[in-house]
Amino acid sequence: MDQRTILLRQMAANHNEPNWFVPIERALDELTPEQANEKNGISNSIWEIVNHLIFWNERYLSRFKGNPTSKKIESNDVTFHSENNQDWEKAKTQLYRVLTEWVSAVKDAEDDVFERSAHEDRHDPWYSVLANINIHNAYHIGQIVEIRKNNGNWNPKNGVH
Repeated sequence: MDQRTILLRQMAANHNEPNWFVPIERALDELTPEQANEKNGISNSIWEIVNHLIFWNERYLSRFKGNPTSKKIESNDVTFHSENNQDWEKAKTQLYRVLTEWVSAVKDAEDDVFERSAHEDRHDPWYSVLANINIHNAYHIGQIVEIRKNNGNWNPKNGVH
């Protein structure tokens, strides 16, 4: 199995194909804006985590497509910004869209792209960066499921009892 196929399988597992863990679409299923915005202790809200995933996936997708990215951010904390409740469906749609765009971009990429560096200041091949993006997404999906379980709004029919 080649790198592209492995990456695409990881992306599908993260987005909408249940595998060893719950994909993001199931992790967010039946979640209200109020539940998404709930914060307990020092943890980020689910909504903030979704915004964080949107930020980093859009940023790296833009770079992967050869487009310049916006200026540097002051800290990773700003990527967890929260929105008002009326935009929850928009946030989910935006996340699903960028994950779908990733699949198309990886499918359509020239073979040599995966060996090229993803960063200007160091050699970090795209296949490695994409694998880490997938791991990053999976980590936060697990975090979302755990938050929902702790908040009492996880439906076991979605997986992970």
